[in-house]
Amino acid sequence: MTKETAKKDLVTRIGNKVAQRLLDGSVRWLNKRSDTYSTYRQRPKFAAQLGTQRDRPLNVEKMAIVMQGPLPVPDNFAYETMAIYRRHMPGVQLILSTWADTPEEHLAPMRDLGVEVVPCEKPDVAGLFNINMQLVSAGAGIKKAVEDGATWVMKTRVDQRLYNPNIMAELASMAKSFPVMGGFDQKHRIFGIGYGSLKYAPYHVTDQTVFGHADDMLKYWTPPLRENEPPAHFPKTAKEIYTQIPIGEECRLAAPESYIASQFLARIGRELDWSVQDTWAAYRDSFCFVDYQTTDFFWQKTQTWSRLELMHAYDKVWTRHEVTFAHWMLLYSGTLAPEAAARYEGALDQLFMSAIDIAD
Repeated sequence: MTKETAKKDLVTRIGNKVAQRLLDGSVRWLNKRSDTYSTYRQRPKFAAQLGTQRDRPLNVEKMAIVMQGPLPVPDNFAYETMAIYRRHMPGVQLILSTWADTPEEHLAPMRDLGVEVVPCEKPDVAGLFNINMQLVSAGAGIKKAVEDGATWVMKTRVDQRLYNPNIMAELASMAKSFPVMGGFDQKHRIFGIGYGSLKYAPYHVTDQTVFGHADDMLKYWTPPLRENEPPAHFPKTAKEIYTQIPIGEECRLAAPESYIASQFLARIGRELDWSVQDTWAAYRDSFCFVDYQTTDFFWQKTQTWSRLELMHAYDKVWTRHEVTFAHWMLLYSGTLAPEAAARYEGALDQLFMSAIDIAD
């Protein structure tokens, strides 16, 4: 190490210590003097920092993790995530589904880890919210997993990571423990893990990190591409659609999450009426939702700037409310009937991030 490098390293370490003390002091100040309780969590960036291990031996079928999206990612995040999965789950097949024009310099380190790279050609039409880009890359990776004999598949993104070393085995165990309901053409439940599984938005199951039986996942991620133009009265940008179009209409005509989930439900034989009540029934019958603490979920794109573990509101019932495992368990057990959602149907006429006018 040169003197110049050593000097920079020392300055960085001192700066990090100062920043850490300022952060700690700021949180203590808020907890003492403000009207909120604030917490934060630090996670290691790099696989070499981890000392966690999976439980073993685990009696599991063949599993695959399909990571989709473009490279590179800041902090070499996708590579380090795959390195963590290789450490935690050495028997799980790792697949990167990305674009065929990705420079080999970004792919070679992945190959060296034992990651199988599936190059994809971009669709002619990206689709609203780039839904076709996601469907093409996710579908190609899952097809590869199925061809290679995987029984269970997790689809995730290049900017998301699950730190739980047992997560694949735990999800498979949960799928076996909670059989699907309703008599539809589905082997096991689809598990929503990432942000965006919403309680009051029709069939709005996260499209970020999703787990299920390989046959179900292949069906879930290979609907027809969405090549139609958005309605003429829709705003031009994604942000404007979310802030100007009511939830019911936005989910039917624009949201990738709702499109993918509703297409799957239709393909397994379910008739949809796009109500909150039917959404809860579909959640009960065909899905399950895993809390972030269970998976130790981290989304680099959002959580690094928001500093939030989860978007949550305590002062209102709002349209951005996530479905938790506990709420899903009420539906699954019959403690809460989907008919109870009638109070919240007004959410369909409201905007995202707004308070719900609840019917008495």
